[in-house]
Amino acid sequence: MARDSQPDDLMRFVLAFFLALGSTSRHVTISILVLVAAVSIIPQAVLANRPRFLPAAEITGFSAWRPYNNPNQLVSVGMNKGEVLAIAGKADHEESYYQGSGGRLLRISDWYYVRSGHDPETTLLKFVQESLVSITTTPVPR
Repeated sequence: MARDSQPDDLMRFVLAFFLALGSTSRHVTISILVLVAAVSIIPQAVLANRPRFLPAAEITGFSAWRPYNNPNQLVSVGMNKGEVLAIAGKADHEESYYQGSGGRLLRISDWYYVRSGHDPETTLLKFVQESLVSITTTPVPR
C-alpha cells in the first residue's frame, strides 16, 4: 500500500517557512513542535481511506435558472417569492425554518423543483425573508 505523503509535505513546508523567517522565538518553536506532533499522529488508515474523487452528483450554483415548466422565462437571484411563483409555478417541495442573524430571526425558505425523465435534476431556490438569494442545481444519480 502506498503511503500518503501529504503530512510529510506539510511538515516540510511549515519547517521551511519558519526557518526562512529566521525566527528563533520560543513560541514559533513550540508551534512547530505542536504542528509536527499533530500531523504525525494522524492515523495512516484515515488518510488512506479519505475520498479522492468527486461525488457522483455535482452541485452547481447559478444566479439565474430556467424553470422546467416554463423554459422561456428566467428566474434570477434578487426576485421576490411572488415573481418566482408567477414564473416557475408552485414548488414540488417546500421547507421553511428560522435562523438567527445579528440578534433577529430571519425566515429561510427552501423551494425544491424536480425534473424527471432523460436528464433528472433537482433545483433548490433559497429565500431569505421574501428575496431569492441562491439557486443550486443537483443532478439526480441514476
